[in-house]
Amino acid sequence: MSQFGDESVVEELYAEFAESFPKTVEEAAALAEARDWEKLDRAAHALKGNALVMGHTEAADAAIELRRAAKLADAAKTDECVALLRKCAAEL
Repeated sequence: MSQFGDESVVEELYAEFAESFPKTVEEAAALAEARDWEKLDRAAHALKGNALVMGHTEAADAAIELRRAAKLADAAKTDECVALLRKCAAEL
């Protein structure tokens, strides 16, 4: 964690991530339900970046898979990825 500097800054960043990530997951879930593949791809890209920055590799991997599923318009895989992202968000 010291790579980010002051411990209080790290705590603030993580708190912001823990608050915003679940909301972004739900936005992605709504796009998945609507089968809006292009917007879902962009949302998954944002989720991936945020998760990677915070070191949440399981969520980042799920977001990467979600991007792949969106690009392929794979509804079943999309739903699976959204479920995993929801699980990750709930664990924050």
